[in-house]
Amino acid sequence: MYLSQNPLISVILPVFNSAQYISASVQSIINQSFNRLEIIIIDDGSSDHSFEILSAYAKNDSRIHLISRDNRGLIYTLNEAIQAARGEYIARMDSDDISICNRLEKQLNFLQDHQLDICGTFVRLIGAATGNWKYPVSHKGCEVELLFGVPFAHPSVMGRSKVFKELRYSFDWPLVEDYDLWQRGWAAGFKMGNVPEVLLQYRVHRRQTSRFYRREQAQNSQRIRSRHWQQLLSSRLGLGSTEAREAEKDPWKTFQLLRELKQCYKGTEAEKILHHALLRLFSHRLQSWILDRTS
Repeated sequence: MYLSQNPLISVILPVFNSAQYISASVQSIINQSFNRLEIIIIDDGSSDHSFEILSAYAKNDSRIHLISRDNRGLIYTLNEAIQAARGEYIARMDSDDISICNRLEKQLNFLQDHQLDICGTFVRLIGAATGNWKYPVSHKGCEVELLFGVPFAHPSVMGRSKVFKELRYSFDWPLVEDYDLWQRGWAAGFKMGNVPEVLLQYRVHRRQTSRFYRREQAQNSQRIRSRHWQQLLSSRLGLGSTEAREAEKDPWKTFQLLRELKQCYKGTEAEKILHHALLRLFSHRLQSWILDRTS
């Protein structure tokens, strides 16, 4: 395949010990219906045969820019790939997932047609789980979903390069670096949504995150939820940060504010998401309270 001198899309693919799955992942990008792209693959110090497999692909497809070095972790690797990206758009990909053949083409059209800055897709689970994950389609739906968690499946995301290059992934938010990025993206005024179609096969593994990392992930996620709660209430209801923080401690006040929020989104996807908001919020807050007292 020819080298794209002016790639419109830069696919960034971090790899660490993924020899078992990497061929299917890379092949799914090589076979995309949209081919004005570059594929930036960073082997983050793999100790298996990942690099040998990737080298063979790089020799046969000049769109692939392969980097190999010592292990520096996911956040560093993602930011390194973002720095190297030349495309107007950046698309994420994971080394164990599979993109549907027209994924990039459909996301590009969706971004342009809806004047968005970031978009994900629905995903189909493969591996240790089955089923589909669906996400909010509209920007308002995404901004409300941020109250509870990520509005995207991370490896399905594609967005304008300026979003990634301006914000970058933060080392301050390990294990939830994507949640932090999307929330900061919303706060910076970037528009987001999801293609209402399965365009990625998302692999689920039986291996579970260790207890220590689960705790850190849950605690960091709750901090981002709290940050978004305060910013969304300020944006939509004009509340100050102190009043919003106090409301987090008061179930009745939280209930009242959620009712006011629902009125702001009357007749939209976001209103539907807020139907069960109280239960979702307090489930997360209870988990955080328990973790804080058992750490």
